[in-house]
Amino acid sequence: MACNNGDHSGTDRYQCQKHLTEVCEECLGCKDPTIYCKFRPSCVIHFLEKERKNERKNERRKAV
Repeated sequence: MACNNGDHSGTDRYQCQKHLTEVCEECLGCKDPTIYCKFRPSCVIHFLEKERKNERKNERRKAV
């Protein structure tokens, strides 16, 4: 099965509860991060996106 952004069939899938779409791990990211979403406090996509951002930030700090 393909995600909405292409055929990435070998990766995990996450469902956006607002747009009712599937996103694979490669394309993981909120479709509308600046627009209100009632699901955001419990959104797995938002949580993982935030976690990745923090990991990149920590890696940059360690490199300096």
